[in-house]
Amino acid sequence: MHKLSILTWFYAAACSLAEHSSPDMEITPCISGLNIFENSCKIPDNNNSTFIYQHFIGDDDCLSDDCPSPLQPHWTTHKSSPWTHKPQCESNLDGTQSFCVYTDTNFGHGRGISFFTSPGIASHLSHLPAFADSRVHEHIDFSAPRPYEIRYVSGRGNGLFATRELRRGDLILADLPVGVYSSNALAIDHEEDYALLSTAFDQLPKRTRELFMDMAIMHEGGNPVMERININAFHGIFQQEPHFLLYSETAKMNHACRPNSTMSYHDSETLIHATHASRTILPGEEITITYIGILQSRSARQTALSNYWGFTCTCSHCSAPHEHIAASDARTEEILNRQSALRDWSPSSAGTPKMAEELIKLYSDEHIYSAVATGYVLAALEHNAVGNSAMAKRYGEAAVEAGLVTAGVDSDVEDMKALVKNPILHWSYRKRAEGGQNILTAS
Repeated sequence: MHKLSILTWFYAAACSLAEHSSPDMEITPCISGLNIFENSCKIPDNNNSTFIYQHFIGDDDCLSDDCPSPLQPHWTTHKSSPWTHKPQCESNLDGTQSFCVYTDTNFGHGRGISFFTSPGIASHLSHLPAFADSRVHEHIDFSAPRPYEIRYVSGRGNGLFATRELRRGDLILADLPVGVYSSNALAIDHEEDYALLSTAFDQLPKRTRELFMDMAIMHEGGNPVMERININAFHGIFQQEPHFLLYSETAKMNHACRPNSTMSYHDSETLIHATHASRTILPGEEITITYIGILQSRSARQTALSNYWGFTCTCSHCSAPHEHIAASDARTEEILNRQSALRDWSPSSAGTPKMAEELIKLYSDEHIYSAVATGYVLAALEHNAVGNSAMAKRYGEAAVEAGLVTAGVDSDVEDMKALVKNPILHWSYRKRAEGGQNILTAS
């Protein structure tokens, strides 16, 4: 799997996942936030990520000069801590922030996980359901038969190929991370030749180290752990700080500009990273995801993939005849324009039910399968906004079904459930009519 070189593009990847607003956003490795609606990122303010040592050792009174040095932390085992190894730490040059390696070899039914992050964030992580509630991972069985096999593809590396027919909404893979690394920690460890990064790897179980080393690299000769993080890491946010997460099996999925599967990005409570089929996938067909925001012209997509991942995309969408590419670029621009109008709730908005229904067709024509739920959401809102409750419920029900298929329960799904239950009490009811539109002719 081709991905970004972290050292050359550290903070451009720090797009806050909290910014997403669509249940069908195409979450991308490293460039999260580039979704179906937007192609812009916001860089988190790291000035708020203050290191508080007592969060690590669990002593609220540890505020004096008697506290142990961040470089040599007092490691106390307590029953709430999941870590199976003594944390190893280092600090930045001015000593204001420390980063440590935390390993739990029992995580994920013995697959194990290593974090390289600040003690404060490690304390936060240790109390998540992923570590505190073993039930959240009960359904994940890494030994069970998978609906895919791994094959080598010339020029693309390893890829996942379906071994049976997959229907829209079928779970392809539920993966857990083997490593999570603070971007700030990696910057500091770089000066020490990645000594602690190597420790994070060495402390993982033997089988997990093998899975780790099976991930692709682009350059020989560098630090073997960092090389794999460079091109296989996904991006996430913990406590407002950017981190890189390694999902060893998910990382083997290759890119397509019109992918056949949709990733539900890592659940911040369970750390599960799920991938579902967004359309029917036939046996022998490669399972693909997107690495970038797909609502861009072909030239913009090629530039992004070349700059950040170092390859030229040869997917069927990029390799189509010139006239097909031109038509696709035009539809993409129209999709962006219509999405903007439909999300504008000002009195001057041009949004109508007809426009929303035409947008659904544009998604279909562009083979953007994961946007089905988004189209239904917008259509439900537009019909409700002109007082057509029956059509609003129809599209709302379709949006709930499609949203659960592609993204799981989120705010849009819950909002559509509320609309279906009582359209008249929903915030969107007659919203366009209040702006002066004729509720009988707006559709």
